[in-house]
Amino acid sequence: MASFRKNFAILMTMQISTYLVPLLTLPWLARVLSPSGYGRLAFGLAFLSYFVISTNYSFSLTATPQISINRHDRAARSRIFWETIFAQTLIAVAGLAILLALTFIFPILEENRTLLLLGFGLVIGTMLIPTWYFQGMEDLAVISTLVFIGRALSIPAMFLLVREQTDIYWAMGINAMVPLVTGIAVLVYLFLRNEIDFAWVPFASIVRELKNGWSVFMATAIVEIYASSNIVVLALMAGNVAAGYFAAGDKLIRAALNMLSPLKTAAYPRISFLMHHSRGDAFAFLRVMFVVQGGIVLTTSLAIFFGTPLAVHLLYGSQFEPTVGVLRWMAFVPLMAGLSDLFGVQTMLPLGMKTPFTRILVGSAVLNFLLLAVLANLFGEQGAAATVLAVETAIAASMAVTLYMHGVPFLRKAALQ
Repeated sequence: MASFRKNFAILMTMQISTYLVPLLTLPWLARVLSPSGYGRLAFGLAFLSYFVISTNYSFSLTATPQISINRHDRAARSRIFWETIFAQTLIAVAGLAILLALTFIFPILEENRTLLLLGFGLVIGTMLIPTWYFQGMEDLAVISTLVFIGRALSIPAMFLLVREQTDIYWAMGINAMVPLVTGIAVLVYLFLRNEIDFAWVPFASIVRELKNGWSVFMATAIVEIYASSNIVVLALMAGNVAAGYFAAGDKLIRAALNMLSPLKTAAYPRISFLMHHSRGDAFAFLRVMFVVQGGIVLTTSLAIFFGTPLAVHLLYGSQFEPTVGVLRWMAFVPLMAGLSDLFGVQTMLPLGMKTPFTRILVGSAVLNFLLLAVLANLFGEQGAAATVLAVETAIAASMAVTLYMHGVPFLRKAALQ
């Protein structure tokens, strides 16, 4: 419990600083690039996120508990480390080949080829930052510090290099350099610390690792993919300007959601450990998490709903007025997402309920695309925002009902044995 409190305190401090950094540059980028330019940048980042998601795979949920359980076994954790790194490398290389091929097939991607290839550093950086390892070891101080330093250095770079609409390539390049440089620094730290041994991993082991995480990857990736697809589809259906309005609001919502990341990141390995050793303690811990995390996301959602007009005026100016409606629709997304994290990632996965977890998220992806196709076409960025709220609410409700039907004592004092 002491390690959990320490990691949560470190992560919360760093996360507040880390997500203040892009919020400091966001108004500048939006005003300099204009809704159209900012929409194009958002489209590029959203499309690249498909490859970031693929490279992340499900390792934060599958490798993390493995590292946690074997944290005192140097040989085992070294093997897990290199299996995961090699698997991510394989995915990243395949992703680069696919991206390059797609830019020769689809005109919109061909127009943005330079922008997308420049931004592929985001994917490489993802591969180089083994957050799952530090999560499993419950030792997050160094990686959090390095991430913060990288993001902090991007502030002066954005203000100095992005001065007009044509500087969109500098904006993308800076976004790509942050995780790339941070990843190199993290690997150097691990090497100097001599915490793991090199272990050659057979190709069959990499394939097995990918197969073992496939179901969880499909479930979790679907949510991230359709979240990114909202911007991509909106840009294709309604143009870069509508995508810019939506992306400006979505960016603030994602920043609010990421503020909860320290609590989730610190809690998941602890819950996984407790489910493995003491299920009663695990459910007691979850009940505390429900009160704390639920209170945080409810407060956050209310603050967004009532503070939206002022926030948009101060951050973006009058040219982004339609973003007010976007944020009003999405204000309670943090509440729904926080509840679905508690019900799904923090409870269903540690209990081994991968199948219902996957089914819910697959169903939510289908619902998202169906609603988006109709609402975005009719109402543009406002329809896309309403889609996000409807889908997140459906996920949280479905997971709550599933836990109830399986008799999981999430809020009861009697725990499953």
